[in-house]
Amino acid sequence: MDKAKPRVVDWNPWIATVVIMALFLAFRDQPLWAGFWLGLLVGMINWYGLATAAHRAVWLTREQAQRYMVRNYMVRYGLRFVVLAIALISYELNPVTLLLGLTLPTIVVVLKHLVKMR
Repeated sequence: MDKAKPRVVDWNPWIATVVIMALFLAFRDQPLWAGFWLGLLVGMINWYGLATAAHRAVWLTREQAQRYMVRNYMVRYGLRFVVLAIALISYELNPVTLLLGLTLPTIVVVLKHLVKMR
């Protein structure tokens, strides 16, 4: 009889997105924390968009995939710019903590990859 392998719980990243959105709304009157939470929220949504685009591009021809990824990149970063510009003007966020929140998903992914490679 085979032993059952322990199942790895796949954590739904949208739960984290909703929690971070709630934290941003809770701290929107505090520029330091609001900037961090909004940056983290935008950074996570950007990573989800990149993952979705990469998964779709795999099934396209090389030329179609290149056009699709460029178009997707421009749309994602254009929306990111608009959201952050409006947020900086409307909420008077701290730009340093906003940048920290934006880069945190990238740092986590790189560290996770480095740990996995060991």
